Amino acid sequence: MAEYLASIFGTEKDKVNCSFYFKIGACRHGDRCSRLHNKPTFSQTIVLLNLYRNPQNTAQSADGSHCHVSDVEVQEHYDNFFEEVFTELEEKYGQIEEMNVCDNLGDHLVGNVYVKFRREEDAVRAELSPVTDFRESCCRQYEMGECTRGGFCNFMHLRPISRELRRQLYGRSQRRRAPSLSRSQDRPRGRKCQHSPDHRYGRF
Repeated sequence: MAEYLASIFGTEKDKVNCSFYFKIGACRHGDRCSRLHNKPTFSQTIVLLNLYRNPQNTAQSADGSHCHVSDVEVQEHYDNFFEEVFTELEEKYGQIEEMNVCDNLGDHLVGNVYVKFRREEDAVRAELSPVTDFRESCCRQYEMGECTRGGFCNFMHLRPISRELRRQLYGRSQRRRAPSLSRSQDRPRGRKCQHSPDHRYGRF
């Protein structure tokens, strides 16, 4: 019996533990979920909830009208955000194996940042997440451009960083990264938005 329970733990067949929380570290039902959300006592992965804000979803001008932010500006903003968070967490906690940012719109996933460290002891100083294999957490249809649920999908829609930044951050031969662009360089031109893409990010 114990072997059977262990084999179904965290799957859809598990009637006690929430499979969504086990797979993606979040559940749309939150505390109202009928199944248990077992927070891990050890994990390589931490989660920073609702940290990233896509400026295309939040941009608003002073008069309350929607302020257009181009795809190029969004990518620049995202790369700057990713690099700043990645660098600060690695300097504070330890070497990062993988970092992923959700671009979902559902309250339980929007802006979540998942960081997997190489060592479990580096992760224990933050809020641990049960997510260990992001292949199980991600929406495969989204990766193929075929997800019909959009931003409200219950699986992770991970926003990719630019290839250059990926080589810079994850490159084995370059563990000491180049400094970020100055804020004056990455600000979008044109009408100033109230929630512009160059807002500063929180500290950890």
